[in-house]
Amino acid sequence: MKSSKDIKKEIHEYIDRIDDEETLWMVHEDVLAYLKKEKPEKEEEDYLTEEQEKQLDEAIRQANAGEFVTEEEYLKATSRWRTK
Repeated sequence: MKSSKDIKKEIHEYIDRIDDEETLWMVHEDVLAYLKKEKPEKEEEDYLTEEQEKQLDEAIRQANAGEFVTEEEYLKATSRWRTK
């Protein structure tokens, strides 16, 4: 039977072999969900990773600066995709 140390080492090796960022995020979310089961409930905003918080802050900054596409612009642009 493997020791906890050996199992952790093996898991680290698996993670180190993953090149796909989407897969890494899925593993990250699964581990985070497991760890949260062991801790008392936190505020909802504490559930965001540091990277997610940065992305949210950037999205808010862009919206406040008017750097977005309106629904009308989006529909006009995507309507051309459907005709091809």
